[in-house]
Amino acid sequence: MNRCTNGPGRRPGSVRSTNQTKGEPVKRRKQVIGAVLGAAVIALASVAVGAGSAGAQSSVRGVTDTEITVGGLGYAAYYESGGQAAKAYFDEVNKAGGVAGRKIKYIGFADDKTTADIDLAEGRRLIDQEKVFGIVPAITPYLQVGQYANQTKTPIIGWGITAAYCDPANKYVIGFTGCLVPNPPTHPGNTWGGLVSDMLKSQGKTAKGSTAAVISESNDSGKSGLEVISATALANGQKITYGQASVPAPPATVSDWSPFVQAIMTSNGGKAPDVVYLVLSQNNVFGLGKALYQAGFKGIQTNAVGYAPQLTSLAEGWTAFTQFATPEATSANMTKIVNTIKAGGVDSIGQPTLGGYFAADMFTQILKKVGKNLTPERFQAAAAKFKYEIPDVVGPTYYPQGFQAGSPCGQLATSNGTAWTVSAPFKCYDVLTKKGSKWVPTPYPSSVK
Repeated sequence: MNRCTNGPGRRPGSVRSTNQTKGEPVKRRKQVIGAVLGAAVIALASVAVGAGSAGAQSSVRGVTDTEITVGGLGYAAYYESGGQAAKAYFDEVNKAGGVAGRKIKYIGFADDKTTADIDLAEGRRLIDQEKVFGIVPAITPYLQVGQYANQTKTPIIGWGITAAYCDPANKYVIGFTGCLVPNPPTHPGNTWGGLVSDMLKSQGKTAKGSTAAVISESNDSGKSGLEVISATALANGQKITYGQASVPAPPATVSDWSPFVQAIMTSNGGKAPDVVYLVLSQNNVFGLGKALYQAGFKGIQTNAVGYAPQLTSLAEGWTAFTQFATPEATSANMTKIVNTIKAGGVDSIGQPTLGGYFAADMFTQILKKVGKNLTPERFQAAAAKFKYEIPDVVGPTYYPQGFQAGSPCGQLATSNGTAWTVSAPFKCYDVLTKKGSKWVPTPYPSSVK
């Protein structure tokens, strides 16, 4: 499960142009916890009739005979490149004639400043004032508008890094990789351990009998992550030599990493383990990851928050887990995606950028399934029984299972300080299901009930 990093904000009433910022700025020392605050209690608002800027009037908000209006939402300082990628995708669709005779009008990326209250206000503005049909892409750890979107029948397509994607009652909130932060986890992917096993095999080693340390933060999500990641390591034949939810969670900071390094580096009978899973937020990955590297750790040091082009030099020696392929992959589909995004003015392509592309692609594929008679209800009905996939890149993600679990797929990439390379190619695995006190691999999606 990736936790994503998130700068300067703007007034809540503005829509930020997707052409203002190239690339994907990343603050190296700021961490954002991937969880939403409790949903606000709000009254059901009446939905005004959408009056499109082109074409005949329609009884469906944001839809005319010739256009479908959408807008993006998230923390612009970090995720706006996802909006640029979505616009680049929509431009390509529109040049090819649109969907069922309609062009997709993308009005920009609204900035929630990584604040739950502003996310709700900006999301409501998109719905009530801008009259969007849908919010695409949504890339934010604080999707507070999810409940209101569901009440107003406004489709949201985005990256499922918040609890709003994990509530089946929010049936209009759809993630291109499904629900990634269920609480408690019921069907986590057996992905991270499977990828590490594949990486060990590529090095001429075997996963069975290899040793692993798993370290997480000392809060509830850290303890849950420790359990789940230990389970995927064990399921792939690794022996856990160290498993502790011992790192202080933000906003607490660690000034001395040496006790953690010493414990890990001697956990395998006085020696270092073969693999270290850092189930940590980004600031703590920076601290402990660097300390392990400087202490001479030679095995696989892996985390789920470290991949970004801007972090290449800082991430030397890291192996980052991502839920989808990255531009270092060489498949034909990834090459096409990169070309489309770069044509839209984005040169530095990280996870949020790809997330915007995937959200736009999933939205468009659902539109095609619905056809000419587009209503929110028909869109939701199609999305609720949808399979989303770009072969060799992302998915498959199945719905309705996606309301409970993420797609168990991913990739590993390693930085040598100057470039990232794929160290375990994109692949999908089983999910883990708890039977008694033990997690066991079960097939996806059939075992997700």
